[in-house]
Amino acid sequence: MKKIIFPLMIIAVIFASCASKPKPAAAPILIQSDDVNITLLDKKIENLRDTMTLAFASMDEYYIQRTTKLHAKLDRMEAEVMEMDTQSDALIAVIDQMNAYLRELNGLPIFFGSPKVIAEQTVKTPEELIGKVPEEEIIIKPEIIVPEVKVKEAVKADPYLTQYKDALNKFYYQRYSEAIEIFERLLMENPQHELAGNVQYWVGESYYALRQYKKAYNAFNMVFNTNAFDKYDDTQLKLGFCYFKMGKMRSAIQEFQNLITFYPNSEHVTIAIRQIGIIEQYGL
Repeated sequence: MKKIIFPLMIIAVIFASCASKPKPAAAPILIQSDDVNITLLDKKIENLRDTMTLAFASMDEYYIQRTTKLHAKLDRMEAEVMEMDTQSDALIAVIDQMNAYLRELNGLPIFFGSPKVIAEQTVKTPEELIGKVPEEEIIIKPEIIVPEVKVKEAVKADPYLTQYKDALNKFYYQRYSEAIEIFERLLMENPQHELAGNVQYWVGESYYALRQYKKAYNAFNMVFNTNAFDKYDDTQLKLGFCYFKMGKMRSAIQEFQNLITFYPNSEHVTIAIRQIGIIEQYGL
């Protein structure tokens, strides 16, 4: 029995001594910064970030191009509404004029030329009427009191609106040079027209589409001197893109920042912020 217990006691002591010794800590896995795989991974991440950034920039360009065409179509529809309002006003004026003539007729006596004919007397034939009136006082047919009103002449199309719609249509179908010719002629003929600000804006858009960015910038800058208030934020955005296209990056940042500052509720603020980030990262 003692022979069996003694070896077991030795084994227990050995296990206890092993358990009391601390285990050596595992050696940390060090990743060297000059590791080839890590360097390649960094480059891939950087290229991916560049690709995503440029993709967002391309999406902004596409979005602006599409919305500009839609705005041209919308402005053309608004011009048509204005033209219809003008025509309806002309028709109302014609109706008022006709009603005035009718009121004048209603105020005149039934018979003309003879005070001896009583309105209550009835006649069946023209001969009977002549028999009731002395020869020297025969009724003379009066001249036409109600003049003829030619509605087509009264309801005329506004030539300014007609040409404006035509120019927007040419812009929509990418005939920019023809559109510029019409827009600039309208500005020369009537610079005080209520749509002159819109016309000035579309001059800028046409030059921008032709990639004549200096002319586009000058045209856009003149929009702020007009009453086209709903075009101000669109104009400010395009000023930034004009500078960007001309390679003047710091000026572009300033114009985009002006959009954020002066038009914080504009739908273009997100684009302006993104463009500033793109320029600061790649353009400077």
